[in-house]
Amino acid sequence: MKLRLLDLLVCPISRTRLELIEWEISAAHLSLEEVSRAERMGLNPDLFSREVVTGVLVNRARKIFYPIHHGVPRMLVFPNGVARDFGKKHSDRIARELPGFALPHELATPGEETVLRTFSTEWVNYDWDGQSYWNVRPERMYKTMDFMLDLDRRSVKDKLVLEVGIGIGGIANNIAQQKQCELIGIDLSYAVDAAYKHFGTNAFLHLVQASAFVPPFKENSFDLVYSWGVLHHTVCTKAAFNRICALPRIGGRLYVWVYSPSGERYSLARRLLMLTETGIRPLCSRLPEGLQTIVLLPFIPLYLLHQNVSVARTAPGYIRYSWREAMHAARDRFTPRYAYRHTESEVCDWFLEAGYGELQRGSQRSYPDYVPASFSIATAVEGVKG
Repeated sequence: MKLRLLDLLVCPISRTRLELIEWEISAAHLSLEEVSRAERMGLNPDLFSREVVTGVLVNRARKIFYPIHHGVPRMLVFPNGVARDFGKKHSDRIARELPGFALPHELATPGEETVLRTFSTEWVNYDWDGQSYWNVRPERMYKTMDFMLDLDRRSVKDKLVLEVGIGIGGIANNIAQQKQCELIGIDLSYAVDAAYKHFGTNAFLHLVQASAFVPPFKENSFDLVYSWGVLHHTVCTKAAFNRICALPRIGGRLYVWVYSPSGERYSLARRLLMLTETGIRPLCSRLPEGLQTIVLLPFIPLYLLHQNVSVARTAPGYIRYSWREAMHAARDRFTPRYAYRHTESEVCDWFLEAGYGELQRGSQRSYPDYVPASFSIATAVEGVKG
C-alpha cells in the first residue's frame, strides 16, 4: 500500500478517516517522469515512493482494524481467511499496540463468501504470463478496453479512476501507465494478491481488497468509475450498482458492462453453452475446488477445440488455448454462484434513477474489427453524473 492511498481510503463501515500504523515499509525509486506526474497532480512524490508491506488501518472510535497484508489493504468487513490468519500471526503485537481492538465482524452481503472463494480460485490459479488476456493477446485487450471506455476521446490524464472488480489487474495497470492517471482497483477476492505480484510496482496503481457493496471510499470521489463483467456476479446487480454509482464526482463518468440475455442467443454455440450453464452452474458453484475441477474436465477438450480450431486459426489477435486458459474459461462460465443477464433498457433505467445523464448505449456504437464479438453483444452503458 502506497502512502498516498491513505488520503483516499475511509472505514467502509463508518465512512470516517483511518489511522495508519506501519509495521513493515519498503522504498521504491521513482523515475523523473513519475516524480513529474505526482507534482503535476499537486501531490508529494514521497507518497508514491514508500510502500507499506505490513501494517494496520485503525478506526479508533469503533476499536476495529483492517490488515495491510502483502502490501494490500484488506477492507472487507466480514470475517475471512486472510484477516483471521493475519490476526493470529500478529496477535501479540496487536494486543500490545491495540489492546481491545478487533477485526471487523459484520455480516457479509449474502453470497459474498462463496463469490470470494470462487473468484479467488479462478484468478489466483491463473498465473499471468503476459501472453494472453482471456482469449486474446494483451495488446488487443488493452486497445479494446480503451475503445470501450472511450479513453482516447475522453482523457483521464492526471485524474482519479476506480475499477470495481480488478481481477488479475492487467487492464488497470495499462490504463494507469498509458493514460497517465491514478487508478485504484478493488476486488472482493484474493485476485488482488496476483495483481499486486505482477503490477504492484506501478506507482500510480493502488490495490484494495474490498466489496462493491461496502466500498471504502467517500462518495463523489472519482473522475471515472468502471466495472466490466463483475456486477452481474453479485447477489443483486442493481444493489451493487446503487452503491458504486455514488462514487463518481458530479460531472464524473460511470461505465458498467454486464451480461445481456440477447448475447447468449446470437449463435447456436452460445445457446447450447447457455443451456449447459443453466444446468451445471448452480451445482458446480457450491462444490469444493477439487470437485469443481473434476466436473469441468469433460468441457476442457471442447474449449480447446473451439478456441484452437474455430477461433485462433481464423481470427488475428486471438490466442491458442492451453490447459490453463481452457480451465480458466470453464471456471468463469460454470463456477460463479450468480451470473445474471440484464437488458440495455433495464440498466439505462438504473442510470437515470441515480441522476445520470448523457447516456451512451453500447448498442448505438459502431465497433471496430479488433473488438471481440463477446464485448459488443453484452450490455454496456455509460453515463455522466448530474
